Amino acid sequence: MKLKLTFLFLFVCGFTSISWSYQKDTQIIETWKDSCKYYGKIRKYDSAVFYSQKILNFLHGSNDSVSIAKALFRLGYYQRANLHIVNAFVNYNKSFHIFVGLKDSVNIGKKALNISNLQNSIGDFSGAEITAINGLKHLKNTKENKYVSGLYNSLAISSSRKKDYADAISWYERAISITSDSISLLKYHNNIAVALIHQTKYKKAQTKLVTITSSSILEQDSILLSKVKDNLAYTKSLLNEPTAEKELLQALEIRKRMRDYSGQFASCIHLTEHYQNRNQDNTALDYANKAYQIANQIKSTESKLKTLSFLIDLEDNPKKVAKEYRKLNDSINNYRNTIKNQFAKIIYGVEEKQKENLVLKKQSAEKNLKLSKETSRRNVLILVSFILVIAIISIFLIWKQRIKTARIEERHKTKSRLSKKLHDEVGNDLYYLLLQLQKVSGFDNNHENLKILKGFDSVYNKIRDFSRDHKIETGEEYGDELLSLLDSYGDEETKVITSELEPDFWNEISPLKKEELYFVLKELLTNMKRHSKANVVAITFTKENKKVIVNYVDNGIGTDLNKTISKNGLSNVEIRMKDIGGTITFDSKPEEGFKATMVFST
Repeated sequence: MKLKLTFLFLFVCGFTSISWSYQKDTQIIETWKDSCKYYGKIRKYDSAVFYSQKILNFLHGSNDSVSIAKALFRLGYYQRANLHIVNAFVNYNKSFHIFVGLKDSVNIGKKALNISNLQNSIGDFSGAEITAINGLKHLKNTKENKYVSGLYNSLAISSSRKKDYADAISWYERAISITSDSISLLKYHNNIAVALIHQTKYKKAQTKLVTITSSSILEQDSILLSKVKDNLAYTKSLLNEPTAEKELLQALEIRKRMRDYSGQFASCIHLTEHYQNRNQDNTALDYANKAYQIANQIKSTESKLKTLSFLIDLEDNPKKVAKEYRKLNDSINNYRNTIKNQFAKIIYGVEEKQKENLVLKKQSAEKNLKLSKETSRRNVLILVSFILVIAIISIFLIWKQRIKTARIEERHKTKSRLSKKLHDEVGNDLYYLLLQLQKVSGFDNNHENLKILKGFDSVYNKIRDFSRDHKIETGEEYGDELLSLLDSYGDEETKVITSELEPDFWNEISPLKKEELYFVLKELLTNMKRHSKANVVAITFTKENKKVIVNYVDNGIGTDLNKTISKNGLSNVEIRMKDIGGTITFDSKPEEGFKATMVFST
């Protein structure tokens, strides 16, 4: 009996130690992940790279291939943002080959998309095409249309940059055929129009651009809207239509208001061509110089090179400009060739290493076979321990979630009870007093008395509205009630835009989560009305992998999140989202609007 108790005691101690160690490791990694996201968000990419490397080092030597592959990809992502292109490619490539070994088709396609986009960005268009086609092969029997359309788009970019515009259009059309996202569809159609312009099919391009501008969905993406308007005006210029100049200038002004510097560069180039084609060289030169300044501002060597090609034609003495153009062009070509060669060596090295690994695996197979029995016993013990850990963690999480749910429900019950009591007792008493005062002879003839009566009526209406705030329909009519809430904040000064949803969109979501989302959106819209001075608000609802994603965007005055996160109800909405196991992230700066993204499970 004592032996059994001793064994049980030792087992419980060992199990507790394993569980505590696992939780501690997980917490450390999650903290570093949060640091990566934070520094990436504020564009301090050196710090994001530092914490990404810490995660990878921490996982080094473990058997968790999936986590290692994700850590490599995360490191590559922030290295690319920090312009460490070769290092980014190395880690992207390592991540890709780990997922190939795991036969994870979705992640293979996803990583291939990122690698292909990276290769396009440095001018390795042939390499980008090979990578994209390889990714498509792995996604052939999946339903991941998002990544498939992305790979089609990458192939279209490669073809377009190689001036094979017919091929580019073909790839864009394939992307359109499997894309359901409305904004993405408009972007692909706009890109086809640009390709048609390069083919000198101006009328056909104009027809397509006019069709795009007729879509109300275009208003949801201000950058795309300005791009389409500018492309349409540019097409009209090429067709010598009289309104072209005015519309090109209007597009430039819109982009200035939006502080879209890349867009301003494109507008200045189009205006340069417009005036150059009409022999107005002085005006064309002015816009070429403006484009040159913007290219320097956004630190784009390709944009700078493009501008220099115009300045060579427009300046009276272009010798200095031509010399700069030749020097910059040689520099870009040398850089691209160097990077492409390095990419090729990296790919060759990985392939050779894979061959070596196959030989080593074959040599160690016999040795592993001898140890299989011992390993099996150990694995059984580990498996049992793991199952127990998972079981206890699951029980703990379920218990924790039940407590959280009960707390939220109790909060709603308390609020409903208080609001009912406030309405039934205080509200009715106020209404009774209001009636009594109205019965007093001549009472409402006095101006001051009328102010008192209006005050009583205002307080009564506020109490009545407060009591109604906690009676939310969470059944089949929830979608209509939520839409009614959003519409109630729209007026002549503020336009509220929302996405159209399927009738069964809310069916799988619990009443509790529906209520909390309702109050979160109400809080955000109330803040908007009080503080933001916005005239356009967009709220979209989507589902992805059993997650509901709600995006809120307004074009108001924005705010400094470091100073206001605890004010204006933002801390309240964070608590509400946390209570339902969701997250909310904010993105705002003064004078740059306000964004909030909510994510929670169905």
